[in-house]
This record gives sequence, C-alpha cells and structure tokens, in this order.
Amino acid sequence: MKRIFIPAFCLVIGVTVFAANPKREMRATWLTTVNNIDWPTSMSPALQQREMLRMLDSIQSLNMNTVLFQVRDCADAFYNSAYEPWSSFLKINRGQQPEYDPLAFVLEECHKRGLSCHAWMNPYRYSRTGAKWTGLNDHPLNYENSHPDWLLYYSNNIILDPALPEVRQRIKDVVGDLLSKYDVDGIIFDDYFYPYGGTTTQDAASVEKYKPADMNVHDWRRDNVNRMVKDVYDTIQAVKPWVTFGISPFGIWTTDYSVAQKEDITLPVGITGGNMYQEIYCDPVAWLKEGTVDYISPQLYWKTGGSQDYAKLCPWWAKLANRFGVHFYSSMAVYKYAEKTDAAYTVAELQRQTNTNRSSSTDNAFGAVFYNTRAFVFDNAFRKEFKAKEFAYPALPPAVNWKPAQEQPMVTDLALNGQTLTWKHPNTGKVHYAVYAVPNAFRNRASIFSTAEVLLGITYDTSFTLPGHITASSYKLAVSVLDGYNNEYSLRVYGEPEEQAVAAVLSQPADHQVFPDWHITFRWNAVPKADSYVLQIAKDAEFREILMTHEQTGTSFNSSARLNLKELGEYYWRVKVRKANTDDVWSAPRRLLVGDYDALPLLSPDFSVLVTDGTILIHNHAAVQTADVALYSLTGQTLYSQSLSLPVGQTALTLPVLPHGLYLLQIGATASKIRL
Repeated sequence: MKRIFIPAFCLVIGVTVFAANPKREMRATWLTTVNNIDWPTSMSPALQQREMLRMLDSIQSLNMNTVLFQVRDCADAFYNSAYEPWSSFLKINRGQQPEYDPLAFVLEECHKRGLSCHAWMNPYRYSRTGAKWTGLNDHPLNYENSHPDWLLYYSNNIILDPALPEVRQRIKDVVGDLLSKYDVDGIIFDDYFYPYGGTTTQDAASVEKYKPADMNVHDWRRDNVNRMVKDVYDTIQAVKPWVTFGISPFGIWTTDYSVAQKEDITLPVGITGGNMYQEIYCDPVAWLKEGTVDYISPQLYWKTGGSQDYAKLCPWWAKLANRFGVHFYSSMAVYKYAEKTDAAYTVAELQRQTNTNRSSSTDNAFGAVFYNTRAFVFDNAFRKEFKAKEFAYPALPPAVNWKPAQEQPMVTDLALNGQTLTWKHPNTGKVHYAVYAVPNAFRNRASIFSTAEVLLGITYDTSFTLPGHITASSYKLAVSVLDGYNNEYSLRVYGEPEEQAVAAVLSQPADHQVFPDWHITFRWNAVPKADSYVLQIAKDAEFREILMTHEQTGTSFNSSARLNLKELGEYYWRVKVRKANTDDVWSAPRRLLVGDYDALPLLSPDFSVLVTDGTILIHNHAAVQTADVALYSLTGQTLYSQSLSLPVGQTALTLPVLPHGLYLLQIGATASKIRL
C-alpha cells in the first residue's frame, strides 16, 4: 500500500479564510534542473533522491498540488529517451546511463503525495552557452554529430532550427516517446523559442529554402513556432488527450499597437518592455486562437506598480485566456524574493500577487506558479505566511473541462481500518481521488463539499491515511473520483446509504429559444441536498464540442462571465447535479439559437429559422420530410424556390447576394417575415 503524506486539518471553517482559499487552484512550482538551479546538487544518486524527497515533502505540506519538473534542458533527457542522450545536469557525463530513472522516480513520488507532475521541456535549446558538447559530453546522439544541419549558431546559444520539418517531427517524436513511457499529468514549454537578442542572418539558408515569397520573415518565423506548437498539441491529443499542455511565454505579448489592433485586442495601458512577439517570435495569441494549448502561464516577473505593473498585466492575461476558453496561471518571480535584490519583493508582495490572480479570474481556474523551487521551499518565513493565509487548505487543480470525458461512477466498498480509509473503483480510464473530512458540526451544511476547508487531500491510490485527530465519530468522511482531466464526480460518504439520483429541471432559456447575442441567463430548479451543479454548453447535441463547463453551488449563471461565448449559431445546454451518495445525473438537454437579429420561428411547430450573417438556417424538429421552400420580396417577387429534403437538424440555404431588409420565407404552407 502506498504511503501518502497528509496535510494538517483545521477544525474551524472560517468564511474569511475560505474567501482567500478557493477549492480549485493551480499551485505549482518550476523545479529547475538546467545548471542544477534547483536539483540535483549532489553527484550521489542516493543523495539526489533524498534531496528530491525533502523538496516534494515541503511542496506538499505547503498545500501546493503540481510540480513542473524540467526533464529536457538542452536536447537531453532526465528520462529514458529513444532520441536524445541522458543529461549531464544529472552530474554524469552526457549520455551516461544513470543508476535510476529521475522522471520515473519523481513521478512516482509526486503521485504518492497527491501531487500532479508535468514534464517541463525546452523545445529548441541545444546549448545554453554556445560552447557545444565536447570531451566526455560528446555523444553520438548529440545533434552536432547526428544532425549538424539542424543547428543554428548564435553568439551565446545553439538551437534547433525551428524552420526545419525534420526538427518539428523530432520534437513531436520526443514528446510522443515520453508520453508512451511515463504517466505524466502534463507537458509544459517555457519561453525559449528563437533566442533572446533577436535573429538576423543565422537562419539564412532556411529562409532561402522554406520561406514563402509572399510572407515576411518575421511572420514566417512565428509560423514556424506556431506549427511546432500545433504538432505537439495534436500529438498529445492522439496519445493521451487528458495530459494538459501549457506554455509559459514572456510576460508581455507585444508592445506594437498595430499588431494588437489586427487581433482586436487592447493592450494594457502604461506597460513598457520587450517585444518578444518580434524578438523571439513568441505569439501566445496565435496558440489561443488556434486552440493548441490548454493553459498559458506567462512569466509576470515584475512587482505591483511601475511600467510592468503586475496589477495590470495579470488581469489582462486572465481576460485574454478567458476570451479563448482556456486557463491562465501566472508564473511569479519568487526568485526575486530569495535573491533579496529587489526590496519590493517581499512575502507580502507575493501574497498580493496571488490574490490578484484570484480576483482576475472568472472561470474557476485560479493559478499561481512559483519560479523557482529553492527560492521558497525551505524558507520558513515564506512558508509560514502562505500556509497561514493563501494556502491554508489544499486545492484541486483546475479541470480541463471542455474536452469530452467518460463519466465516472462513485467509489464503492468505502471502509475504515484504524486510520486507513480504503475503497474500490472500476478505474475506467486514468483516475485519482479527493478525500474529505467534515466536522460533525457542519455535516449537514449546504454545499459543504464545494469548500476548500473540508478537503484533506488527493491520492492516486485507493487508500488514504487519515491524520490522527480525524475519526469517523467526529467527522463525515467522503471520497470522490477525479478523472485525468481533473473533472470531479460524486462523492461517497462513509457509513451513509446510497441515495436516488435526481436530475435538475431546466427553467430558462426555454427549449429552442432565440437570442440576438450572448447575453443569456441560465436557470434551473434547485435539487434537495445537491452539493453543486455543473452547467455545460456545447455546439452539438452529443456534447462532443464543448464550449464551456462551469461548476457552482447556485442555480443561475450569466454567460457574460465567459468571454469565449461569442459566436452566433445553434447551441445545446444541460446541467448536472452533484449530490453525495449517488452518481452524477445530467438533465435533459435544451437547444438555443443565437443570431445577429431576431430569428423569427415559423408558425409550424416542425420548423424554426435562424438568420445569421446573411445565411438562413432551417431547423427541422420533426421527421425527415420534403418541403417546398421559397423566399419572396415583400412585393411578391420570387427570389428563391426549391423543393428540399429537410433532414432532422439544420439545413443551410445557399442564397443569391441580397440587400439587407425584410423578406418573406415560406416552408410548405407556412410563411414568416425574416430580416437578412
């Protein structure tokens, strides 16, 4: 049975503390191996493992939940790679077989402690100093030996050439190889693309060979990076779609107002700094638009106030991520606190930034990512303050809840033997578990399992060792299932009988209701003893193309909180009830239409019509049938007439170009005015 380190649990459920402690939050640390910044410091494998365990214990006891472990620093590996040599930063010769597999070790130890482990990889960097790999570090798998034509040489760096199809393929293969061998929870890239300092003629040969004549060199270089990002994302979706993919770009997207204007994006006022859009060809807006990342973690390595004001940049990035329906987790410069070179970087400043992260988010996906690990992990003053306030209770990582996921049943056979809680689960897919303990004084409090105070922790095993003061006589104990995307499913309470599932009854909008735009309030009836509700909106009736999933304790939701809800068209929505001791149950779905004017339903109950962007969409709610469809001007002129077979669902009419105005649409014997 696996050991798990359990956080101390506080008896008092305080409203003030809860306000600062969300149940869902990415609390991560960059665990850096390049130049042994964080680890390892010893040449001894046993001492390396010991210092890693000490760091992981400290990370877990601070109620953090995620480790970003750097496993590919310079086209090398902290794991068994089929393509690249073992890293010399393991304090061995480059390519030398270590006595243990660091990634396998860190991954297992993270999961023992309920920590997610993301593999941090640098896609292009080959040599940080430009000194090549020589002597004992010269290995046949080094690219200067196997593929010297893949390398670009700068004054202080050697990188893999982002323009080469072979390089893109190799990065895909490297990621796919790692995923096939290791059960990591995520993949993350940092900000190293083309080198800082700019690119002039270093890639002249590739420019000549690959750049299209009608594309300027800067757009072309950005496109090289963007294509690599898409290739990696597609690889992850094909191999293990629940593995989250994030990138940590420079903290300022661009300072070029013309670039922002093209994307209809307003830059934060008063911000100055580097333009990495042009210097290293980093374009996170492109990744967000193309849907090729699950989260972004921009490096906001500045204090509150000034020309790189954290209080301005953080909400700007949060709003940008929300606009495209993915998560934003701020990377924060804890290293400046440790170095003591900037008096503004105090514990209080980092607490302030953590709370700015929380106030900037509207999607239940808060996040703080600390760089670097040794900057805080053994710092008593830092740990004391965060443990007392911002990280007083554990938190679940935010769920990547816009991807289709298999529903999970409750755990069964929940049993308590001494202080060990055990259960069974059919393990349908990749799962882990959340464990709760509710003091008896609050056991019947509404929505109690939606609060952070009662969360004991996370385990990847089917057992959990309770702290000594937690007993079944004094606490209500419960276990829920978390899938690989971190979606949570209904809880099973120890010693309580199963209950009957009750679905929510939807009240607003009405089925097939039409709205001119996305200013919509969703409502449903409360279900007795429900702990929370999950609202889901999708483009299709099967809920395969999910736009939004939102969990809350209330029974209404306004769409203005989600900026990615903006396109016109046909949508479906439903609500899930989460109630202890019964499996989650979805309501019957409803359909809604969002158009740019007033889509007037026809008189017949079989059909409704949506007019959007000059196109007529006919929605057949009945059986497949053939009908005469005609469009007339108000003076009676026939503009379109055809007998159509109308399947159930949506049919788009292809019309001649017509001026804006009112027209008469007839389907069979029923007619209605519409506006094009």
